[in-house]
Amino acid sequence: MSDPFGDLDAAMGGDSGADADAQSEPEPEPSDEPAEDPEPEAVASPREQPAFEFDETLHKALYVLEDVADEFDDVITYDVERELTREHGLKNIKKSELHNAALAVVSEHSDLIVEKVLEQRGLDDE
Repeated sequence: MSDPFGDLDAAMGGDSGADADAQSEPEPEPSDEPAEDPEPEAVASPREQPAFEFDETLHKALYVLEDVADEFDDVITYDVERELTREHGLKNIKKSELHNAALAVVSEHSDLIVEKVLEQRGLDDE
């Protein structure tokens, strides 16, 4: 049986068959010189790169009042990010990094959350 695609390789300027490919490329000769190590990857400075990649994050919905969300965004952008940039020399600050830090701080202070919920309900006298 003839190969229906036999002339396709010739028409495209290629060789037909793997044997022709193997014969056309000579194998490299072994060298007495030691192989060069690839250059080590530059270690990113923690002042220039976020603590983690965005791909590592999880999108979660938080339900907040608009005024609280606006105040949070202002504090994160104008206070926290500005201090990290100006006073600590950080670059490439990502919102995901700031949000993660904010939630970590909140997680460490559950007593303040309890106080705020009681306050919001008008029960701050307890």
